[in-house]
Amino acid sequence: MKTLQLQSLMLYCLTSLLLLPAVVFGNNDENDEYGMFYFDPSGMDFSDGAIYPRACITQSGQDYVVFDLFQSAYHNQCKRRSLGMYKMDLVSYVVATAKQSKQDNEVNGGNGYEVDGDVLDYLECQQYYYNNNMFYLKLGCRENTGKGFQINAYNDMYCTEKANTNYNLGIDISSLRVSFETCKSCVTQSRYSQYGNNNNNNNGGDAYYYEEMQFDYETPMCSAAYNYAQNCNGGCKRATRKVAKGGSRSSGGYSGDGFSPLGKFFLCVMSLSAIFFLLASLAQRKKMSKTDAVLEEAAIKSAGIDKKYIPRIFVGVAIFIILLILLRRKILAWFFLTTVNVALLSYWIHLKNKADEKAAVGGFQLYSEGAAA
Repeated sequence: MKTLQLQSLMLYCLTSLLLLPAVVFGNNDENDEYGMFYFDPSGMDFSDGAIYPRACITQSGQDYVVFDLFQSAYHNQCKRRSLGMYKMDLVSYVVATAKQSKQDNEVNGGNGYEVDGDVLDYLECQQYYYNNNMFYLKLGCRENTGKGFQINAYNDMYCTEKANTNYNLGIDISSLRVSFETCKSCVTQSRYSQYGNNNNNNNGGDAYYYEEMQFDYETPMCSAAYNYAQNCNGGCKRATRKVAKGGSRSSGGYSGDGFSPLGKFFLCVMSLSAIFFLLASLAQRKKMSKTDAVLEEAAIKSAGIDKKYIPRIFVGVAIFIILLILLRRKILAWFFLTTVNVALLSYWIHLKNKADEKAAVGGFQLYSEGAAA
């Protein structure tokens, strides 16, 4: 009997410890099934701050919302004094948005809106039947713009293998109102109209005046964003810039990934072709006459380039192109690689034509001398 009582007491203590964060730091939200708001918000003063959602990107198979966070009152519509650029997993961001919408609606006396609970169900992989076919659905980044959300279809129950086609399933997620590239204040102001008799107005009659009362409160959106913020590294920032420029979406989303398999193939082809043209040009140059060599050296000196620096320039250009490829600067990499190929090909053709002309002239002279003899 005593053993049973001791076990019950231990179970009660353990349950109390598990629920303690919700009691101390929770905000009485029975819908917080994700346990996101058990952190201590006491050190997070965003009464004058703002949040600026930039993009929805995909990295390593996971969706993130990239945003800037501002704590100062002098952020000038999210244009300065940013705490930094961060990313937050899509699930946490949407849950925080839903909680913010619910609180805004309550403070505004029911004149706002709330995120539909059915939309939140798709934060996790859900089974779905359509035209006698079974799919699994989950909320993700909008593919065509990266500035919104959409329901994606998958073939597996873990929502890791995307279906070949995203069907128009008619699932309404319009209640999930997230405006990207828009500065949103961390404090919502609720405005209530109250009419009263103003006996001191100039008309002296029964005119009414409009009295506006404002209620400010801390937003769960900014607090959650600050608490769950992750560093937006180089790949994250490149993917975000691509969204801002309206770049096309790859199969992996706005992930900031490098060259596609086809792109890598052509990188190899063009790199090998550049090496071939360089070696061919060097071999052809050895056949130059002394006169042509002297003229070429004079042309190089007239351009202000010392001949001994030419190999170093070639090595520098090669290293520069390699760095562009490693940093995934695709446009610049393709531009310089193409330029080098064209330049080397042109130089090789120039040398070859010179050699052919010399051979033709030499053959004509030899033929003329033979005929005269």
